[in-house]
Amino acid sequence: MRVFIDISVLTLATFVTGIQRVCREITLHLLDRGEPEIVLLHYNAREDAYHIIDNQAFVRYYRQHRGVKNRMITRRRQALEEMGRGDIFFDLDAVWMCRMRRSYLLPILKGQGVRIVAHIYDIISVTHPQYCLERGVYQFMDYLGAHLQYADQLIVNAQATVDELRRLADELEIPLPSCYVAPLGADFRQHCQIPGEQVPENVRQAADSAPYILMVGTIEPRKNHRLLLQAYDAGLREAGYHIILAGYTGWHMERFMQELYARADYNRGIYHFDSLGDSAVDYLYQHARFLAFCSYAEGFGLPLLEAVSRGTPVVAADIPVSREVMGEYCDWFRQDDPADLCRAVMKYEDEDRYRRRKESLKDCRPASWARCCERMLRGIRGDSGEQTQT
Repeated sequence: MRVFIDISVLTLATFVTGIQRVCREITLHLLDRGEPEIVLLHYNAREDAYHIIDNQAFVRYYRQHRGVKNRMITRRRQALEEMGRGDIFFDLDAVWMCRMRRSYLLPILKGQGVRIVAHIYDIISVTHPQYCLERGVYQFMDYLGAHLQYADQLIVNAQATVDELRRLADELEIPLPSCYVAPLGADFRQHCQIPGEQVPENVRQAADSAPYILMVGTIEPRKNHRLLLQAYDAGLREAGYHIILAGYTGWHMERFMQELYARADYNRGIYHFDSLGDSAVDYLYQHARFLAFCSYAEGFGLPLLEAVSRGTPVVAADIPVSREVMGEYCDWFRQDDPADLCRAVMKYEDEDRYRRRKESLKDCRPASWARCCERMLRGIRGDSGEQTQT
């Protein structure tokens, strides 16, 4: 059995964050297993052809930080007609951004007897298009529509996403492919303390300057960074907190970033860092007083578990998927209510209460990436008895 994975977006990405980070981890763990045979693909739009990626070179680059990324891609082509019965095509990456449209690709593979599996992170482009890049919305609809029609299995990370998919299928009056829930892992690294000398000096200075509240992730409309700044002005600054935003700048945030950089307290109480490596992000997680999670919608919300796995308390907007992922290990605030966010933070001004909260986080044991990969492989093969029936 061969499992083909198109990782074209990962190989082209400047920053490994969000979906690309998940794609990297799952792919590395699948390769670690040694079986089934994993064939990594890169789509060359100029040649209109898939090229095979050298698996060992992939591991060297993404785990050992050795080699040159482009040299992972070999000259060997993978012809579509050479994929057939007994093979699996697993869509793991954000491939709706790839020029190989699934509305074209999937019917070809399906006609040749290939089993088709997709990891659907979320359907936010459908449920909340106002927070998404317009071009990405159209591309995602092509991708999702093709998988709703041709996929043998959908893998999701939360039951909340299954519920959204079911509602969408009901509205469209189409059958929903079998869905399988595989929660994401939270062990990107062994969580040893990161020495300060391993992170950029400006990051270390910001982290050491005062207790701070951290937000991690792309700065985009859906993440609602503005709410944290409103809470800062509404009381967190007066209470002595700083704000650190860690993530590259996404779409439709030009005005927000202009306002951020124009603030008198920028680089004095509010900081923004992009293009940070894993060690620097780890350092920020480990030294934060809180992680704030203000999103309007999520497919899973990996920073929630990343923070808790490092012993950092979390305050989060009360949305269904975050409730499912975090449960009792999180303090909640009402969406778009900066005063309620302040309340969630300020109730831990009592140091004994804060210490007890940190202690309680030790009972939260997220799935490892190895466990996540194992569950995904069950869904890929279709040999799990735990699938969600629709």
